Amino acid sequence: MKAPLDNVKVRQALSYAMPYEDIIALGANGRGTQSHGPVPAGVFPYSEDVNQYTYDIEKAKELLKEAGYEGGGFSLKLTYASENSTEETFAPLIKDSFAQIGVDVTIEALEFTQQWELAKADPTSADAQDIFLLLYWPTYSDAGADNMWSMFYAGAEAPYLNATKFNLSYWKNDQYNALVDEAGGLSGTDTAASLAKYTEAQNLLVEEAPAAFLFDTMVAFVNPNHVEGFKYNLNYPDVRYWFYELRPAK
Repeated sequence: MKAPLDNVKVRQALSYAMPYEDIIALGANGRGTQSHGPVPAGVFPYSEDVNQYTYDIEKAKELLKEAGYEGGGFSLKLTYASENSTEETFAPLIKDSFAQIGVDVTIEALEFTQQWELAKADPTSADAQDIFLLLYWPTYSDAGADNMWSMFYAGAEAPYLNATKFNLSYWKNDQYNALVDEAGGLSGTDTAASLAKYTEAQNLLVEEAPAAFLFDTMVAFVNPNHVEGFKYNLNYPDVRYWFYELRPAK
């Protein structure tokens, strides 16, 4: 991370300055719930015991002052995927909210592949993005082994990109790595113990705030009254219907 985002109090301040409810209401058209960390609701190891930030501008200002940035006074570059209309809608809400704490945000639309290539380049360069809006869904039904590992498990050398190249916050925390390793080792034998370790890791992640967790997406379905058997599968959000489960209603 580069200054001022290498200061945990600055990152916490920006987390308090995120307008979560407005992002969901306007950016996602109300189809979302505020995230509890990086694991989507309903997917292991999701837990409501994972802390959330609230929208608190005064708290954000207080933390910036403690960090030595009273009144803000710095600029950040935010990029979003140009093909993602939801991100396009809510990115200006972040810009407007951060302006209230004296942080100027420049918004740039890029294709996702451009965002990712830029993120894997030198994060200290003048062209580097400071805020990378990212829609990420677990590839399989264990977001501890995917989301928590892929996005926040640090590699050995700066900028700490791991094997997936998705540790795009460049954050390194040995305690977090150890907790994720322990939790992953327990997931097949002791689910409760694994969940406890993953929850501890997520709370550490939220406290350190290398990312802000905005919302879990929701999907609307229209089902005719004469058809029954529909079930939504969180692990396959882009599969609308499993046709073999549908049947005429009695």
